[in-house]
Amino acid sequence: MKNYDLGGGKLKIGDLHQHCGNCKIIELCGEPYSEVCLCTDELLTDVLENEYVSKVEDIRKTAKRNWSNRVLQTLVRMQYVKTYE
Repeated sequence: MKNYDLGGGKLKIGDLHQHCGNCKIIELCGEPYSEVCLCTDELLTDVLENEYVSKVEDIRKTAKRNWSNRVLQTLVRMQYVKTYE
C-alpha cells in the first residue's frame, strides 16, 4: 500500500482514495463514505492537503466557537464555490 503521507501534505485530497490515516487531514475527516469523508468530496478533489488544513486553521482562528468537522468542511467548500463562480 502506498504511503500517502510521504507527499508532505502536497497531495490533492482527491488522490487520497480512502487510505484513511495515511494523510495530513485524518483528524478533520469522518468515517469512510460519511458526509465528512473529505477524499470523496468532488468540490475538494483538487485541493492540496496543506491548503485545506491552512483554511481550517484560519477559520478556527477567527471563530468564536469550536466548529465540528462537518461545519469546517462546509465553510471551506463555500470558499471554493465563491472562487469558481
